[in-house]
Amino acid sequence: MLENGSVTPVVRAPMHAGHQPKVEVQCGRALPAFDTVDRMNSILSALELDTCSKLVDPAENIDLMAAMARVHEPGLIRFIENAWQEVPREHDELDLIFADTFLHPGLKSPGSAAQDNGTEMHFGRYAFDTITGIGPGTWSAARGSVASALTAAELVAGGHQLALALCRPPGHHVTSSVFGGGCYLNNAAITAQWLTDHGSAKVAVIDVDFHHGNGTQAIFYDRADVIYASLHGDPSRSYPFFTGYADETGESIGKGANINVPLPPEANGVTYLDRLGHALEKIDQLSPDIVVVSLGFDTYRDDPAGDAQLETPDYEDIGNAISSLGKPMVALLEGGYWTPSLGANVAGWLTGAANRGK
Repeated sequence: MLENGSVTPVVRAPMHAGHQPKVEVQCGRALPAFDTVDRMNSILSALELDTCSKLVDPAENIDLMAAMARVHEPGLIRFIENAWQEVPREHDELDLIFADTFLHPGLKSPGSAAQDNGTEMHFGRYAFDTITGIGPGTWSAARGSVASALTAAELVAGGHQLALALCRPPGHHVTSSVFGGGCYLNNAAITAQWLTDHGSAKVAVIDVDFHHGNGTQAIFYDRADVIYASLHGDPSRSYPFFTGYADETGESIGKGANINVPLPPEANGVTYLDRLGHALEKIDQLSPDIVVVSLGFDTYRDDPAGDAQLETPDYEDIGNAISSLGKPMVALLEGGYWTPSLGANVAGWLTGAANRGK
């Protein structure tokens, strides 16, 4: 049992290693997958040297399916769980299956109703891109990712000021009904909903991944009890392209609770921290009582997934800036694909967030 405040708990689920995509398909080309097992190995190696954090396993008493169902449609959950066994595949030796035909609104005649009968196991009903394949270990890894996130949430709800969940696969691109961007279940949204269900009056989700968290935004866009704020590559040039513009500020009672901060090309640490500071001021004005951090590191200068130019010391500053809100924090790993520096970047962020640095 961890004593509150003695160390920072870091939750990791060993079943992440069963998710081993070799490729992702972009513009019809099979490219080496970004989300590799080596990402976690890099982080764990770095944290072994950190005497102020402690690795813990996911709790076994959390009703994961109920928590998922508070955010995701039942059909999406069933699909992720069963796709590998039930989606037809031409060759049994395939280690990953992808969508190729999508349920696009433009397919339908005006006024026609959706024809969903018999299509539940058709990949393109639930996937929105070709990047995101499913393999034999994907469901177990995605489920373990949610378990890690909710264990971190439980630890913070129980009195820890900060807990980090090493979620792999990541989650912030998944909406209530479709998945993509290398994500399968939205760990941040599930966690934010769990926190509101367990007594939090207002949760702020701060997304510092290089890519806009279209899924988290969509899930909470018309709500005021969950604030969503994201710093990300400008969608005019960065995935997911269709969401994340500054004028997307929420709707209905959620108007003003959605904050998008697109970054200029090749943003450095000074630019990033300046824009983060402005976003944090807006969040502070909305008075959340707890913070969920969608913690991406693909803003690093060598990362293959973005064009930002952050250096390793910048992540300690980012962690410190977010901690200046003075709220309990549940941090959940999202992207970050330059493995030689990923461990050091995570360790630096953790130092800043725990206020044990400069």
